[in-house]
Amino acid sequence: MAFDANLVLIDGTVDIDSDAAAGFVAATSTTKLDATGAAVIDIKETGFKGLAAVLIIPKLTSAADYLTATIQASDEVAFANVALNLQEVVKFDVAAATLGRILASECTAGLIVIRRFVTDKRYVRAVITPTKSGGSGSFGLLQILISPYPLNIL
Repeated sequence: MAFDANLVLIDGTVDIDSDAAAGFVAATSTTKLDATGAAVIDIKETGFKGLAAVLIIPKLTSAADYLTATIQASDEVAFANVALNLQEVVKFDVAAATLGRILASECTAGLIVIRRFVTDKRYVRAVITPTKSGGSGSFGLLQILISPYPLNIL
């Protein structure tokens, strides 16, 4: 992998299946979750240039399904104090009409979505929710990565 292993929010070890949407739980520890391949990353802060979040969806899914994918930042590794410490810094989308959602009809095999963000919070994590709206579908071994310079890598 061209990305730094310490900057992987979701590592692509688990098939993001819209049939099992309730089974995906956002990470609350810097230790990688075996069930989802997700972890909290300690970034200290982004600095004024920010970082880029890269979402990679490797395959197509059922035309009725959609994926909600965000990145949250917090000063607490467990993201427990939602009222005071939680900040949503990225909403992944393809079309502005569906802000914060990626519709299956917008996906192509190997879809890559890059969003830059700036935060003064210490920890970041990815939160994804696949939603089944029709037939059975899967977004594949999805990855969410962080990089200061993704265009040089991709």
